[in-house]
Amino acid sequence: MKFYSRSIIATGIALALVACNNDSSTSGKENTAPSKVTVQVGEAKVTGLIEKNTIRNGVGQVETVDIEAFKGIRFASAERFEHSTLANLTGDIDATGFGAICPQLGNTEIEQSEDCLSLNIWRPAGVDQQANLPVYVFIHGGSFESGAGSSALNQADTVVAQSISDTAMGERGKPFIAVSLNYRVGLLGSKWVDVEDQPRGGNFGIGDQKSALEWVNKYISQFGGDDTNVTVFGESAGAMSIGILQQDTKVAGPYYQRAIMQSNPYGIAYKDYGSAKRLEAQLETQALEQFNKPLAELSLDELKVIQTYAKEPVQLVTGLVTSFPATSGFLPFAPYIESREKSIIGGGAIKGYHVVGQPIHTQFSVPTVVGFNTDEANIFTSMLDWLFLYNITTVDPETGERVPLIMPGVSQDGTVDISAPKEDVISLIKQYYWAIWAVDRELAAKMKAIQKELEAMPDDVITRQNLYPIITRLVLGLQNQTANNVLAYSDYAAFDDKTLTGNGVDGEKGALGNIGQIRKLANDLLFTCAARNVVDNQIQTDKNTTLYHYDYTSSINIWPFGHGTIGDLAALSCSNTNGTGKACHASELPFVFNKAVNIAGEKIYPNKQDRQLMNTMSRVWFTDALFDEYYRNSADNTDRVLMINAEGKFVEQVDWDRAYNPAQDAGLSSYGGLCDGLIGEEILFDYFPR
Repeated sequence: MKFYSRSIIATGIALALVACNNDSSTSGKENTAPSKVTVQVGEAKVTGLIEKNTIRNGVGQVETVDIEAFKGIRFASAERFEHSTLANLTGDIDATGFGAICPQLGNTEIEQSEDCLSLNIWRPAGVDQQANLPVYVFIHGGSFESGAGSSALNQADTVVAQSISDTAMGERGKPFIAVSLNYRVGLLGSKWVDVEDQPRGGNFGIGDQKSALEWVNKYISQFGGDDTNVTVFGESAGAMSIGILQQDTKVAGPYYQRAIMQSNPYGIAYKDYGSAKRLEAQLETQALEQFNKPLAELSLDELKVIQTYAKEPVQLVTGLVTSFPATSGFLPFAPYIESREKSIIGGGAIKGYHVVGQPIHTQFSVPTVVGFNTDEANIFTSMLDWLFLYNITTVDPETGERVPLIMPGVSQDGTVDISAPKEDVISLIKQYYWAIWAVDRELAAKMKAIQKELEAMPDDVITRQNLYPIITRLVLGLQNQTANNVLAYSDYAAFDDKTLTGNGVDGEKGALGNIGQIRKLANDLLFTCAARNVVDNQIQTDKNTTLYHYDYTSSINIWPFGHGTIGDLAALSCSNTNGTGKACHASELPFVFNKAVNIAGEKIYPNKQDRQLMNTMSRVWFTDALFDEYYRNSADNTDRVLMINAEGKFVEQVDWDRAYNPAQDAGLSSYGGLCDGLIGEEILFDYFPR
């Protein structure tokens, strides 16, 4: 197996010894103030910083390594709702501090500006322009709504310093240069526009990423980088972006030659042209109603108000119901499909520019690594967890009678009113009736019938149903049969939810079991099996494709408590009962960048085993060996997955789907593993347009 090269094994052994004999964490910048450095880069004089990074080298010794950091370099400029224009590298440039981040609802303590298209470069100190070093470009995540290239968790100073040390010790051929970038997010990054006005359409954030990669292609050689050896890597929305960039052969190949996609939820569809247009019209109407002016003329604060409106619970649920294809309403500000077929109602055909089709159909044109974490979906389904307690009863302290623990009333701010009367339930049905009627008249008729039944009942009587099937149908779409089909298999079937943990008969798990079921369903359909199937479809290409599975149980949870109700639900969903952290979405980032900070940028305290994996994984991730894998074993056609297992070891799992991911239901297991069963029964991607 090519992955286990001698140098990686040697590094792993050395780092294991270090971790076993030293409890201190030493990776990071020294406290001494960095000095400035000015370098001539083509026609520009760029002033950056010389930073001293303390690391542990390959034999366990503490070492201080100098790197040069150039921060906040403008790569493009753009007006609101227009595509970015490449910036030239000329004049005197102060690159000693990060630039403003792109406007977003969070991160209010950090400077935000629409003038935010900057990138950051970390390189070995004193590197020659002719060094021809490999280049790694990171695209941050954040649901296309938040994040920045300057976030503490994805700064690349430590990994660049490690590459310098490892090169000096003969563990790698060359050190590398790392780049991170900002791109427009939220409404500013994905607003629908008419191609009559702008031939390149909307999806401005994707356009920004292309501008950044074009800038790197044009100028990185003047910083000592090799513009023909660029690896682009990203997590979550960053990985989704790379999945889109893979469609453009003017970018994939010319601007980058390899790709790593960490946690790309391939099972979440991108909304179609019509859905994007309807959302834009809705937000334009909201802007006129609230501020009496169009979106283009709003102040930044006013624009954020409109974006907040789009994120209200009622709007999110409506988006899940009305956005096409199903699941595309999960991320309201994700890019949209710009292409459209000719129709009598919709008008003429549109070819599209940045996003021309669903990325699940894309054939990679460069060697690519794709991966997923074991508990990816937990943070996404966590906000629904309380709904699964809907049928749990408790004793009323005043009457002694058993009453529902949770009533289904929802206030305007999205909080739950546990004493809601029957009228609130009727109000909820009325609120969603027309949105559901637009896509599923049969279901709407059933809702209307329930409404009439409730209206005829006494005020103290209420009909309560198991919400797991209902939520599953909402998540996977009302306009298809995917939910009904998948719920027919025991792997995803609903448990009786009248008790928390069930009665212990036949493995009954109660309401908490249904929480586990929705997480498993979302993991399999949106992340795990979706990514595996996309990789499986690449075997006809001549490009190496690696599939990895991150399964490490860390002593730390990178999703912290204390950041609001939704944040606390996410943190709880990623915590094991013994306090350790699950392999949740983004949990691999501290290990890729060797950064002891959580998703909020707060300091965390990894234990000995964590530090061992941080030191190992942050080296492996930036080696050629990661790309030497082939997903399918040609001898027996079994899948091979690179696993970072629960103990933090890199292992090869042969026949992964059957061995690690078995199906329980005979209707699925007859195909092999669970993912193969979902494919064989035509459930996976069933809600995508054919």
